[in-house]
Amino acid sequence: MSSTSFDTIGDASAPLEATEISGDQSHRFLMEGYEFGRHRFEKHRTDAFRTRLLGRPVTFLRGAGAAEFFYGADRFTRVGAMPRSVLHSLQDEGSVQTLDFDPHRRRRAIFLDVLGETRREALTSLVSEEWELRWRSLRESAEPLSLIQTSGQVLTDTALRWLGIECTPEERRRLAAEFLAMIDGAGSFGPRNWHGRLLRLRTERWARELVRFRRTNGSETTDSPFDRILQHREEGTPLDERTAAIELLNLLRPTVAVSRFVGFAGLALHLHPSWRERVASDDRWLLPFTEEVRRTAPFFPAIGGRAIGTQYWRGLTFAPGDWVMVDLFATHRDARRWNDPDRFDPGRFVPHPVEGLVPQGAGSMTDGHRCPGEPATIDLLAVLVRALARAEWTAPSQDLRVDLRRLPALPGRHGMLIQPSA
Repeated sequence: MSSTSFDTIGDASAPLEATEISGDQSHRFLMEGYEFGRHRFEKHRTDAFRTRLLGRPVTFLRGAGAAEFFYGADRFTRVGAMPRSVLHSLQDEGSVQTLDFDPHRRRRAIFLDVLGETRREALTSLVSEEWELRWRSLRESAEPLSLIQTSGQVLTDTALRWLGIECTPEERRRLAAEFLAMIDGAGSFGPRNWHGRLLRLRTERWARELVRFRRTNGSETTDSPFDRILQHREEGTPLDERTAAIELLNLLRPTVAVSRFVGFAGLALHLHPSWRERVASDDRWLLPFTEEVRRTAPFFPAIGGRAIGTQYWRGLTFAPGDWVMVDLFATHRDARRWNDPDRFDPGRFVPHPVEGLVPQGAGSMTDGHRCPGEPATIDLLAVLVRALARAEWTAPSQDLRVDLRRLPALPGRHGMLIQPSA
């Protein structure tokens, strides 16, 4: 491959040659984690390489252009592209992300509607209230607290209120633990994944019972996000009980997943006190800080899909059914686009946003597979970053190294622990 095509950023016309890496790389992927793709892109000076994972041929791509191509409408299906352990932890069959073409767009309309600007404002207002209530109760605690666990509980309570679902405190604690376990187990194989999947089954039963009860007994509200799911029609028919329950969880679980970003935000505030002071005193730094957290926080390293029909991109051809992985971690650490990519620097987003940030996809939210919850994620994270920056807390002694072999990674070896001040 020529160095010219490798060194050109954002030139969608520059041809690529995918480097062939022989042998099944499953063991290396498990051993290297997030760095697996990055090591090979940089070693071979390429933005595309082909190898095998789990016995199957796969093409890895890097870059914002690759993400734009991958997330485009009707190019790649998620069906058969993720291990069942991941699918059953996060989505399950029949959910919006497993649909394609018009069925996907019709189902997606629910999420575009309920995550519109007005309802997002209500969501962020609620999370601010819930955080303040939680923080007051924790300020007198003598024990350090996990930022992921604490924010996960706050986000669970927020999402339930926003959806119009009443739960007892015990139910809210149980649901928060279940959502956090699903997310934590999604990228693993073995006991951690089994635990998360087992709890997901319990949460699905709760959601189905809730759908059944609401449809049988009605509700005092008719315009909550939950009501919107129940009112949705496909070919004139409401969603069946199981599907409605899954899509309810697809509003709840991703909201709670923002807690992973909150944990890494807390780590960044602790490691970079000058940025903590800027964010606390000047809201103009809030969005740049939030975006840099989303760029640097390792969530899931890559997103996979199988080609729908024959697809062409930058001289590469993907036959129907070909498995493609877009490496989001490597994309956000590409030194050609991000100056000193391993350095935490919100200033890189000032004075203008930087193109190429794709932690939740790229392209159109209306037609493609880009996450419709991305604006809500940014809003929720910004509110909680501001609250953390302004609150009084310290970080007790702990190992703050981030293990990039663990999927999904934690902020610090055991999660970000903080000690609120009275």
